Amino acid sequence: MALINLHTHSNYSDGTLAPAEVARAALRAGIKYFSLTDHDIVNGWAEAEPVLKEAGAAYCYGVELTTSFHDNLHILGYGMDINNVQFLAELAGYRLQRLERLKKIIALLVGQGIDIKFEELPLEMRTLGRPHIADLLKKKGIVSSRKQGFQRYVAYGMPAYAPPCGPAVETAIRAVKNAGGLAVLAHPGVVKHVLDLPRWKEAGLDGIEAFYPAHTQTATREFVALAGRYDLFVTAGNDFHGPGSERDKMDGYEYQEEHFAWIKKAFI
Repeated sequence: MALINLHTHSNYSDGTLAPAEVARAALRAGIKYFSLTDHDIVNGWAEAEPVLKEAGAAYCYGVELTTSFHDNLHILGYGMDINNVQFLAELAGYRLQRLERLKKIIALLVGQGIDIKFEELPLEMRTLGRPHIADLLKKKGIVSSRKQGFQRYVAYGMPAYAPPCGPAVETAIRAVKNAGGLAVLAHPGVVKHVLDLPRWKEAGLDGIEAFYPAHTQTATREFVALAGRYDLFVTAGNDFHGPGSERDKMDGYEYQEEHFAWIKKAFI
């Protein structure tokens, strides 16, 4: 049985494994169609690709762009030219915007009497985000897990929350398209209340991640139907982040020709 997982993260963003280890984990799990989709960065592919090539796996260059529209409104990009100079410059700009957000969060935490400094974050990391602040709070013994760090401090409505600083949805879609890629709406179930598929389709959206762990079977069928209504293809991914992340199981979805035939055109 061929499995597909087009949504995974490495320690180039908020995952806990090196890109090559993510690729090996996918191969061990029997994933035939794979993508590494780190947040706002594609550099991890230099480490993952040799592992995939050696194993003869089918893969597609990927990325996940975080938008300013909503914390969970993300655009997955597939098949871009990952050496496109303009695209790389745009990604670098998005990562800088992330740092500005983290500085605001740090200031809010300090204002609540928490001894924490921006310089204590793993600044050698390639893409930093709220998970790294939650991890730092755990390291300091202030919370017991990354999840608790979000629930107590940095999630929406919590005392150290600051709004996202990424690109607009349309800008994220355009960035992927201009680099020759396909733009896909990530985990639509968690942003169901703010979906605007007609608008994003007009902006160039190509697909929707209908198969996702947080989606019930009913929700998956609804998103497959929506994809058909708006002439979008569907993708599948489990948002793997690695050990210690609470999203640590590498698995996939059964390849179904009726849903995933587009892959044969996009994959290496």
